Amino acid sequence: MLRRILFGWVISTVGLVGGLGWALGCDVIEPPYREGSLSEGDSIGQSRRVVLEDYTGFRCGNCPEAHERAEELRQRYGERLILISVHAGFFARPTAPPYTYDFRNPVSEELDRFFGISRAGNPNGMVNRRGYPTGHILGKDAWAAAVAEELQRSAPLELELDATMDTLTSTVSLEVTVRYRQPGTPDHYLALYLVEDSVVQYQLDYRRNPPDIPNYLHRFVLRDGIGGAWGEQLHPTGAPAGTVLQRRYTYRFPAGVDWKPAHCSFVALVHRYGTTYEIVQAAAAPLRLR
Repeated sequence: MLRRILFGWVISTVGLVGGLGWALGCDVIEPPYREGSLSEGDSIGQSRRVVLEDYTGFRCGNCPEAHERAEELRQRYGERLILISVHAGFFARPTAPPYTYDFRNPVSEELDRFFGISRAGNPNGMVNRRGYPTGHILGKDAWAAAVAEELQRSAPLELELDATMDTLTSTVSLEVTVRYRQPGTPDHYLALYLVEDSVVQYQLDYRRNPPDIPNYLHRFVLRDGIGGAWGEQLHPTGAPAGTVLQRRYTYRFPAGVDWKPAHCSFVALVHRYGTTYEIVQAAAAPLRLR
């Protein structure tokens, strides 16, 4: 459906991804930027939020040390650093007891396959996916410097995210607002990931004796994505500076999962799909239950 309104266009589509129901609506405000667009006098901060993706697995005995390194950075930078634990590859595969749980999902597997993280060995990760295709894979000892460097860079846009769940229907309503302070490019794509914190499961830790930890606290586990691993294009020609884009989505928790909504949040990121794959801005929002 496409309909013309006074200040721009409203585009609505409905799709189905991975067997999970989701719908989106998009309000694109075009020049002359009335009704919610930015003006020269607006004062909106451009603080960059940085995404650290820790590629891991519960059968990776060296990974707990990387988890601790990521948590140290999160404690240092607070909300400016967003952590995502991506369980994928060989060390995430379930095996004989006690390692029978399956953290994997199509989104985590697609990201791992594309960026080649587990092929390079775990633990490894990426900071804002910078350096692709040859310098994006970083060991844990390189994360601190990369995060500090990324935090010094300006962001071309502001990103806001709100997520509310109707607990009776297990349905989440999401609202995303993108405010461009600098001109955008056609490769800007919006991806939305569902993350669950504090998942209690086994973890192998070679520093411990015995090494099998039964009640390990897995932080910020990537569970799913709206629109798959890559999301959707924000603007076909690149949004002009001052443009405000608003997107609305509906997501339903799949039946039979053991995810705890009270521990869940959504992460929104704008990345340069098909070119550098760099994340240019991100936002995280806890799931509000009603």
